[in-house]
Amino acid sequence: MIVFTLINEETDSVWVGTAREGVSPEARFKQFQAALELGIEHPFYKELKSFGPEAFDVSLFAVAEDATELKMFVEEALETYGGKSLAGIKTVLPGTTKASLAPKAKVKRLGVGAAPISPPSPAKRTTKPVKEKLAVGRTGSAAKERKIKEAIEAEKAAIAAAKAKRAAEEADEMKAILAGLDARGSMLKKR
Repeated sequence: MIVFTLINEETDSVWVGTAREGVSPEARFKQFQAALELGIEHPFYKELKSFGPEAFDVSLFAVAEDATELKMFVEEALETYGGKSLAGIKTVLPGTTKASLAPKAKVKRLGVGAAPISPPSPAKRTTKPVKEKLAVGRTGSAAKERKIKEAIEAEKAAIAAAKAKRAAEEADEMKAILAGLDARGSMLKKR
């Protein structure tokens, strides 16, 4: 289980939320963005609608081993940032059940004297490559929990590497601009 923060860079307000194991803070934020279209009333959704998702900085605060530790980390994050809790915010409309969210099977009724339709043969079906899923909830295995933590850390490292690369590219571009200005200035002095 993880604790994350959403910092609105426009207002400096901080929202503290939690997610199950295997769900990154970015993925959880995308769930909130998708739920924005449902019209659920909550101050966070009003803020998200007003400023847009690009105004929020998503970051991991802590990884908890159990519910007690999770509660402790949430309280610590709320105190540290003077934040507001995302606990209890709905991402589906009230009254919606898991069964109602599942895709419905279409049933075709056969008329009198109609021949039954046979299902497509297995040879025609194509299988899609399945992406390995990380466990959700308690895994009961320290190895699996370590794998989840490593996946989250790898994702954070990839994001940090991309930021560092972008910063290096910007620094190189700035050096080229300054070198061009210096060269131009020395050419003017020679005239």
